Amino acid sequence: MVLPSVLWAQSKVIFPKTKHNFIVIAHRGFHIDAPENTIEALKKAIELGVDYVEVDVRSTLEGVPVVMHDANLERTTDGTGKVSTISTVDFQNLKIKDTAINPPTFSSFLMEASGKINLYLDIKDASPEKIISMLDKYQMRERVIIYCSASQVIEWKKLAPSIPVMTSPFPNLKSPTDFESFLLSFPASALDGNIRTYKPDVLNKLTEINVPVWLDVLGKDDNEQGWKMAIDLNINALQTDNPKALIDYLTKNNLRK
Repeated sequence: MVLPSVLWAQSKVIFPKTKHNFIVIAHRGFHIDAPENTIEALKKAIELGVDYVEVDVRSTLEGVPVVMHDANLERTTDGTGKVSTISTVDFQNLKIKDTAINPPTFSSFLMEASGKINLYLDIKDASPEKIISMLDKYQMRERVIIYCSASQVIEWKKLAPSIPVMTSPFPNLKSPTDFESFLLSFPASALDGNIRTYKPDVLNKLTEINVPVWLDVLGKDDNEQGWKMAIDLNINALQTDNPKALIDYLTKNNLRK
């Protein structure tokens, strides 16, 4: 039985258009050739022809959205402390470690992406209202999918019902019924996870209720063996740190159409 409320939650969603049936998502941009979450990594991913660039969004002291994965600045920049306690001006004057590159504001990232690429926005710490307003400013509302915690799904669905929202299922979910119940409480448009998160019966149920799974094939899964395992589960969207290698693999196997 397909629960009507789950179907209703998906009915208003518009997933961004892509050129390919099999979706390749560049995790933090094409960061093999450029620092992660930078304009340079975005440009290289666009040149490569990926379908989405995944990007992490946080906020400065003034609440201005910026692009940064970590809550702290030390790993990727020459700064110290938390993103949330640095002024926007000081953030823009930081340098990515061992480079002359400045970390981008979300506004500058959207400006570069607009009309060129779809974005997978991992909302670490940012106001949904500000994000939506900026998406509209740069005409990107129909070119994004939002990733957020399960507790934030309903807020995003209320504010922007046409934008697809993705979340992670709780780790204790096992059966198709478990997943269906989860989606009743947190009506996401799509789910993420890794290969071990999903069994065939769960994927069949999610297909039945029109909730796609976009898998993370990162770390030890980010190779031909991991990609094949995902493809064998009828997954058609993968987030990878090796987008060029994945595109080459899909092309070689006639899956990049």
